[in-house]
Amino acid sequence: MNQKYMSIGNLKLLPILFHTRQRIDFRHMAEIEETKTSEVDLLSVSVKNLTCYRNDFPVFSDVSFQLHAGEQLFIMGSNGSGKTTLLKTLMGLSSKFEGDIHIPPHETAYLGHLNGLKPELTVGDNHRFWLKLENLPISHNLLKYFEVDDLAETPVRLLSEGQKRKVALAGALETGKRIWVLDEPFNGLDQKGQDLLAELIQRHCEKMGIVVLTSHLESISSPTQYLALDEYRSLKTAN
Repeated sequence: MNQKYMSIGNLKLLPILFHTRQRIDFRHMAEIEETKTSEVDLLSVSVKNLTCYRNDFPVFSDVSFQLHAGEQLFIMGSNGSGKTTLLKTLMGLSSKFEGDIHIPPHETAYLGHLNGLKPELTVGDNHRFWLKLENLPISHNLLKYFEVDDLAETPVRLLSEGQKRKVALAGALETGKRIWVLDEPFNGLDQKGQDLLAELIQRHCEKMGIVVLTSHLESISSPTQYLALDEYRSLKTAN
């Protein structure tokens, strides 16, 4: 009970060797590229026989799935079916479960249904906070992508709900993680914002990333797998 496994293969890139006159040994470069390809091939998320509990009753039982590089899982279910519980369990934020989970934590970006922004700070300060957590250089690429870069000096408390969601998405996804775990990421976005996020998710999968998301907007994305949590609920579940 309460077993959780988070692991990824330990890969070491072969060094690029330089000879006289700085000539590059292309044989070693080929080996490096092969190693990188193998690293992508090993990227995966798997859940086996997962049962999550609330108030000592199962929210859902015996959920299993496996995702590889380039795949997207769309999790659907009625209110209370356990969508948020499942994502929190994947991220190690809940210990009330049975089953096996494999997800590389250092490769994973998570955004819950709350935006996780500090309202008294500006948009720019919040964005820098996300990147500093990962020791990354400051970049406003996704703030520009979601068209909120002009709000960089504006306190978050003055933003609309849609703008806050865009700022939160930009911060979480700018970190360069290859696995995205997103809880209702389209909530609060206008149609253009939804289209921009759907395109970003599609591009991430095309670059061999993995996306796990919940949403009420089934038609907005193009998942490779579906998980209907209502099918995994027993007659006696948590309220």
